[in-house]
Amino acid sequence: MRRIITIGAGETRLLNDLLQNLLVSELIAPSARFWVLSPWISDIAVIDNSSGQFKSVLPALPIRPIRLTEVLVELSRRGSDVRVVVRNDARNTMVVERLTNLAPAGPRPTVRVERVVHDKGMVSERFHVHGSMNFTFFGQRVNQEGVTVVSDPDQIARAQVTYQNRYQL
Repeated sequence: MRRIITIGAGETRLLNDLLQNLLVSELIAPSARFWVLSPWISDIAVIDNSSGQFKSVLPALPIRPIRLTEVLVELSRRGSDVRVVVRNDARNTMVVERLTNLAPAGPRPTVRVERVVHDKGMVSERFHVHGSMNFTFFGQRVNQEGVTVVSDPDQIARAQVTYQNRYQL
């Protein structure tokens, strides 16, 4: 288990590196199911591919920062059952549309828009990231946040079962 605390004074390299490493590991070996829970969500840059260092992992994506929706759509294409849960709020519309309407033909993430949701995190077969951070510009760069990363298989399985039972996707 690892805990990261941000102080709300700009981009946190440690948190961004963590998310990038976890998402690249997912792209290399996609989990059967991948959850993203965020009451508010933005299409934030999550992988810095600006110098092409991930070209072997992301051959179809351009040499530039890669956005969250691009990673989620690519995970779906690579066989992962991607499930995204967000709050019913106009600020989430762009991401919901990109994941459901604008994604190219083929597998795409399942998006559930809830009236009330407060869970925040990502769950794969190998990790569970959870805490106070929404996947937004403010969560990534402005707000003070606390994020915990868990790699214990039992805790990950419990989180997966909890989200499946709660959101029934």
